[in-house]
Amino acid sequence: MQPRRLPFLLLSILVLALLLAAAGWRLASRVGRVSVTAPAAQAAKAKAPDNNIPVGDPVDVFRAAKTTEARAETLGRFMALGHERNPAMLTDALRDPDVKLRLSAVEYTASLTPLEACEVYRASCINDQSDIREMTWSLLAPHPEANRALVYGQGLAKGTPQIIEETLSEMGRQPGRILFEEMLNQTLKSTEPARTQRLLRELQQWLVPGGGEIPQFPTPNAVAGWWERHRTNYDEYMLRVDL
Repeated sequence: MQPRRLPFLLLSILVLALLLAAAGWRLASRVGRVSVTAPAAQAAKAKAPDNNIPVGDPVDVFRAAKTTEARAETLGRFMALGHERNPAMLTDALRDPDVKLRLSAVEYTASLTPLEACEVYRASCINDQSDIREMTWSLLAPHPEANRALVYGQGLAKGTPQIIEETLSEMGRQPGRILFEEMLNQTLKSTEPARTQRLLRELQQWLVPGGGEIPQFPTPNAVAGWWERHRTNYDEYMLRVDL
């Protein structure tokens, strides 16, 4: 009886081999499909644009935004990107009807270089909203004197009488020779009698604390001529060094 079992055993082995071959073929087919489709999917994903990355000129994109929310989002995205045109965008935002958005524009200057920030401050220091000007003065205060002079000069040249008084008050907090000469320069440039006379009075007052005898100056040119002769007698804080 034992010899009859051999054909049955061979048949079982043959069936098992066929089943294993079929399973292997199905597995290979699946792996092949994955290896082919996965790179294609990854390539498509790589080509898909990132909607969070802004494209275009920041000023143009900001102006094209139709709502306050869209404009605020534009500011945030471009500031996060670090575009070279961001200072111009922030300056443009200072004319936005929404005051809160204008304040945001001034706050964003903390992410700029000092000179880029001063570019924005030259516009924000003469803004018609006092809150914006106050924030500008606060952010500008720690800057070097030369940077502050760039901004204060704009306030003296373009500001309303109220803004002129604010500017002179801020300048007086940290007097210096660079600021004095900027004020003198704006006085010489002024073509408005009221502005000229106000700055002339301030120049006179700045010279008094330094010590020594100070003449009364009738015109900006008189101050300029006197200062040219006596400039070396003053230190960087406008104090006399020859007494």
